[in-house]
Amino acid sequence: MDRVKKTNEVNDDLPVYVYTDGACRGNPGPGGWGLRILYQDGRVLEAGGAARDTTNNRMELSAAVKALELTAQEPNVVVVTDSEYVRQGITSWLAGWKRRGWKTVKGDPVLNRDLWEELSRCLRPHVVWEYVAGHSGDRDNERCDRIAVAFAEGRPIDLADGSCLEDPPGRRVFNRARSAKKKRKRRANTPGQYYLSLVDGVLTRHATWAECEAIVKGRSGARYKKCADRDEEREILDSWGVPTDRR
Repeated sequence: MDRVKKTNEVNDDLPVYVYTDGACRGNPGPGGWGLRILYQDGRVLEAGGAARDTTNNRMELSAAVKALELTAQEPNVVVVTDSEYVRQGITSWLAGWKRRGWKTVKGDPVLNRDLWEELSRCLRPHVVWEYVAGHSGDRDNERCDRIAVAFAEGRPIDLADGSCLEDPPGRRVFNRARSAKKKRKRRANTPGQYYLSLVDGVLTRHATWAECEAIVKGRSGARYKKCADRDEEREILDSWGVPTDRR
């Protein structure tokens, strides 16, 4: 009865959360990746894979690509990574790489281009990227690390198969999403709203939508959001992966 009740309470406005991680023994060396998908109704799906001769960054990217592939039909997705390389690449570097023909600002070829191109093809507007510090006690992140390490070391590990669990580990993240939604609703009529834009890694604050639109319109990879105050701004910039020293 309890599981049926949870399923009936699904809210399409709340996202599916996907935690991802990569591991490598040697860097380069044997590597593995792991991911954990948390659905609102308590279902948990885990996956992992391995490569014989690879790097940690390639495993982090492989996990992110698989996360987007497995959630392709979901209307709202939050991908949580502990890799600054993945987060910065998606939120700050990717648009510039593509514009320069997969070259860095120094003119060097982009490393791991094959996986970045694959990830780029999987990107969707309704996917939000969040960062969590590795080995900081986050239960879902720690679980992904164990999966990735097991695959890197060639050890067997039991993976959740999408069944509904008695105590959904994702309950707290959905509660956080509900709280954020209520907070945004309370701020809807707050005076002094402004707009944020992020174009090619450049963050700008705009007093009006017209100013913001003039910057982001037609710009590939541009991000923008209406903002009520500095607290909400911090939430937005965290979700975009903007480092604190660039705010």
